[in-house]
Amino acid sequence: MDWQSLTIVSSVLVFGSLENIFPFFDFKATFSQRTYPNLILGFFNVTANSLTIGVILHWIWRQKIWLGFLYYIKLPWLSICISFLLLDVYLYIWHRLMHSFAFTWRFHKVHHTEIWMNTSTAYRFHTVEVIPSNIPKLFLVWLFGIEPLHLLAYEMILAIGLIFHHSNWAIPHQLDKLLSYIIVTPNFHRLHHSQILRESQSNYASLFSIWDKIFKSYSYPKYPEKIKLGVTQHSHDLNGLKLILLPFQKPEHG
Repeated sequence: MDWQSLTIVSSVLVFGSLENIFPFFDFKATFSQRTYPNLILGFFNVTANSLTIGVILHWIWRQKIWLGFLYYIKLPWLSICISFLLLDVYLYIWHRLMHSFAFTWRFHKVHHTEIWMNTSTAYRFHTVEVIPSNIPKLFLVWLFGIEPLHLLAYEMILAIGLIFHHSNWAIPHQLDKLLSYIIVTPNFHRLHHSQILRESQSNYASLFSIWDKIFKSYSYPKYPEKIKLGVTQHSHDLNGLKLILLPFQKPEHG
């Protein structure tokens, strides 16, 4: 097992255990109901990514036509910091765009239909959203010359962060709020999954919450326990097939 896979499996086991020992919301769905649809999507996404991203990254890191702007920075610590910030602000921008247009929302809505948010929700994304999301990222890797180790390090930390802030772990409120000034936390991200539109149009960050501060989209819930998760038009459990077909259906009006 490679380091990235080991990181993901370990994170799922750790945060999955914590969310069951110290749950924030009491689950009314069975383990299979709240995890299997997400795992099905996750399987499709991992497969699709392995067939596309790996090949392109291999070419980027082997070609000598353009070595990237970071090639001229001789301080390794500065290079990795810039790489992390570039990759993370890109995810913020991409995420915000997914909420800004009717067409992109059709696919991103699959993620927001989750009504039992848990560790597996980190993988509840439609494949048609996931594959295009990697194109600008690959361009950034090429343009700035982000090194393989730096990209791997970011992706591993991001994977931990996604599993952590989607988990149903009941972290003490004050600790969660304090951490939210630096990183995305469960309560911070729960507000983004709110059924209330003005609440879901906040907290777009994936790892560092600084982007929400900079771009005026930061909001911390006063009463996180009162947040109703999901999308009002889809207030019921959806299986894997329904999630895959959801963006291609005629939009419902609530």
